[in-house]
Amino acid sequence: MKTLGFTLIELLATITILGIILTITIISVNGIISDSEKNLKDQQIKNIIDVTKTYYIKEGINIDNTCINLSDLISKGYVDEKDIMDPETKEIMDGSVLITFDANQYSYKYQDIKCE
Repeated sequence: MKTLGFTLIELLATITILGIILTITIISVNGIISDSEKNLKDQQIKNIIDVTKTYYIKEGINIDNTCINLSDLISKGYVDEKDIMDPETKEIMDGSVLITFDANQYSYKYQDIKCE
C-alpha cells in the first residue's frame, strides 16, 4: 500500500539538515559583515589621512611634527561628520592624525585619541 506524505523520520531529517545549513549560513554571513566593517573603517582612516594632507597644505601649516584633531577638520569644513562614522560602534570618530617629518618625508598616522 502506497502512502501519501512523509514519515516523521523523514520530516525530522529534513528539518535537521535545514537547521545545519542555516547555522553555517549565519556564521558565514556574520564573518562577511565583520570583515566589511573592518575594511570600511580602514578606508575611512585612509580618507581622513588624505583630507588631513589637504588641510595641512591649504592652511599653510609649516610645523614638521604636529597633530590635527578631527574636530578641526569638521569645523573648517574639510570633512562632514557623517563621513567619519565608525561602522563598528556607529559613533562619530573623534581622534586625530599625527604628522611627523623624518628623512625628508612626511608620515601620517591616525590615532583614536585627540591631540592636546
